[in-house]
Amino acid sequence: MTSKRLRRAAAVVALAYIAVQGFQDYVYRALPEPSTPADELIQGAMPLHLARSTAMLFAMFGLIFLYGVICLQRVRARPVLAGAAFLCFFVFGLLEIGLRSTELFWTQIRLPAAYAASHDPAIVDQMATFQAVQGALYFPLQLSTLIGAIAMLFLFETPPQINWVIRAALAVNVLRIATRMLTLYAGIPLFPTGAYESVYIILVLLFYVPVAYWLFKLDDPG
Repeated sequence: MTSKRLRRAAAVVALAYIAVQGFQDYVYRALPEPSTPADELIQGAMPLHLARSTAMLFAMFGLIFLYGVICLQRVRARPVLAGAAFLCFFVFGLLEIGLRSTELFWTQIRLPAAYAASHDPAIVDQMATFQAVQGALYFPLQLSTLIGAIAMLFLFETPPQINWVIRAALAVNVLRIATRMLTLYAGIPLFPTGAYESVYIILVLLFYVPVAYWLFKLDDPG
């Protein structure tokens, strides 16, 4: 088991991630829905969107740390399973960092500036190409998270009793990812995009609040 200070730092990261997701939710709700791809490109360069993307990019580094600390709780007892779980979440983190870096520095900074100077429709097409690639890469991204969450369910199947908290959060996460993947990639409408986006911040709370609580409670001998 890791030190109390490390576990508390990870719990703070989980709470900070909730704040970042809350800010992102606010930005999406506060700004009007773009009516054309060109409007979407221009809107991406607005200060609120730049702040959102920057915060989300750095949050991905925090999530790698958070999942690493979680896996370390059982690395001595079950090193192979803990290592496999962390590897899955590490792949998830790397894909997210790559995608969000490209989104921020290319589609939100470079492309809007180029479009403002030339109004070339081909620049808008470049953003559409990135979005298509992003959608394709979300398959391995979500799959790695799904496998990692399932591995963690088995990782924490033993005492202490407080482990039921993280297992419940992981079960919700497995259900969320599985239903979304079946909807997006198998065409089974279990969790349509409109419904998913409307409750996404609630799903974030349902996972990261219990995780933060669990990390804090591990310090309690009772």
